[in-house]
Amino acid sequence: MKIPLLGVIKCALYSVLLLLSAVVNASDGASLKAEALTVLSDLKLAEARSQSQMPTIALYIANRDDRFAIQSVKLSVDGRETARYSYSELEAQTLLDGGLHLLSKLALPKENHTISVKFAVTEVGAGPHAERLYPRFEKTISITENTQWELELIRGGWMKWQDKVAIQLHDRGPENSVSSGDSHPSFRSIYFDAKRHFSFDALADAMVMIKSGVSAGQFSEQVKLALSRSARDLGLADIPVSLRGLVELDRLSEESKPSSMFSHFNTGAALIQQGKYAEGVALLAVLSEGELLAADELLLRDKVNLALGYHFLKQGDSEQSVNYFSQVRRLSPYANKALVGLGWALLSPRQSQAAPLVASDDHASQAIATATPYLWSGSEDEIAWARRHTPFRRAWAVASGGKEEDLQAAMVPWMELVNRDPLDPAVQEGLLILPYVMSHWAGQAQRAERYYVAASERLQAALQSLRGASADIQHGGLRAAIDLADQRGRSGWDIWLSALYDDKDAYLDLLLDSADFHDALSEYRQLVRIRNLLDTYQADALVVMDGGGLDAKPKALLPRLTASIARQAALLDREALAEIDRHHRRTEMYLAEANFALARNHENTRRKLSGVVWDGEMMR
Repeated sequence: MKIPLLGVIKCALYSVLLLLSAVVNASDGASLKAEALTVLSDLKLAEARSQSQMPTIALYIANRDDRFAIQSVKLSVDGRETARYSYSELEAQTLLDGGLHLLSKLALPKENHTISVKFAVTEVGAGPHAERLYPRFEKTISITENTQWELELIRGGWMKWQDKVAIQLHDRGPENSVSSGDSHPSFRSIYFDAKRHFSFDALADAMVMIKSGVSAGQFSEQVKLALSRSARDLGLADIPVSLRGLVELDRLSEESKPSSMFSHFNTGAALIQQGKYAEGVALLAVLSEGELLAADELLLRDKVNLALGYHFLKQGDSEQSVNYFSQVRRLSPYANKALVGLGWALLSPRQSQAAPLVASDDHASQAIATATPYLWSGSEDEIAWARRHTPFRRAWAVASGGKEEDLQAAMVPWMELVNRDPLDPAVQEGLLILPYVMSHWAGQAQRAERYYVAASERLQAALQSLRGASADIQHGGLRAAIDLADQRGRSGWDIWLSALYDDKDAYLDLLLDSADFHDALSEYRQLVRIRNLLDTYQADALVVMDGGGLDAKPKALLPRLTASIARQAALLDREALAEIDRHHRRTEMYLAEANFALARNHENTRRKLSGVVWDGEMMR
């Protein structure tokens, strides 16, 4: 079918307009963030200089005991809980690195008050069921002026060697006594916020300090680097004047380069795609066996093992394939794809040595020209590769003898797979694999029929879930849940995700796997947080300056922020709906394949029944 030229031109123009719109929105968002930084820092500075009717205590949490990590903290004043916070692994590590968490600012009448703090502490690296310690601190005070307290976890017990901890109080004096970028609470609090990706908060507080007379030279290099990362995370193109010399995006150029592990992975993958199998596999094998610590490198190792598993499966070396598939962690995002391949590797013919990996250039060229891509990219289109290139290339093939034993072994990972989320492409593939192999297993035709029926029912249920997800997104349910979960803010963990899972578990994982949705979500949450911060300062009427002139700035900025949030919300919904639609189309294809297999089986049965009837009529 020919597509009219006018239609092509319209599609091209529409694509260009969408691209330009995205660029304009990104530029507008960065400009708004820079303007909001200036406005919020002015508001915070005015608040700090205003005369408070009551003295305040700024309470910071610290940890210098490298044996233990703080999991949570609870603050009570005069027996009543005032603040509570749970620390993520990143935040707990940042405390150990010297960061400070501003837990609360208490404005207290000039009378006696009892302040009580309780930590929940566990050993660094301990598992979820490890023993916890609960050090306490309590003090009766009466303050007459503003001050800053640092409550620090330290080693306790006799001679400091016993396996105990305690909380020590450091009175750091008023906020305006800035002397060193290495120890003052304000610097260390900025570092904590920057490291935990409260980028806007960290940069705004840094601007307040600069406007208060602190020079950029008083900030440590550690804090400067963290602030530069924050500016990058916010997407700031033009750094506000007050942050120049403190924030330098150029210092991140080395950081933006991929690590040696990622570079080696890309090189190894390219070599395999070029037909230089021995060199590529050797490079990836080194990555598979190396010692790794970082979470992203552990994920890359899983991807390496997945790629090697499918490479050796396609080469016919099932022993090597089983080895690499088995190394993919069972809780990894790549685990389901590995289970698909592991079953086929267990079913494939055994081979004691790898297939020849070094061959002539002619052989390599031929392999590239005729074979499917050798690097397992994880794309959904490739998940069904093995089922379409299996030992059962003929419809009448039946497993028997040793092959039947292999099939029994292959069923183990596949049975584990099909009990997982039916919206996952690999699980959907598994739903079809089971009845497919059953139909080639002597005496298992009825089980194959039942598995096809079960697959059809689960895929229909998956389609229903996806339709419900689409309706929920269109009616604003996803964004409402995100906003509600973000308002809680009593934990450094992404608890908002847990809240979303309460009623979005049918589709949240699918969305979070999309890079485009993830980027849209991050931008949306940033803009909403900025608006909420400005809203808070305006609503509390904390600033009276220049006859109220300063208060006009957030009033003028907030409508523009609200409009930008609306545009970003629309983009977030579009990305979510596009991802749901993509999964819907794929699920429909799997359902059609299951129903076709059922129809084919029913047709065979009908033919047999017709033959019986015909034979009976002939005998009369």
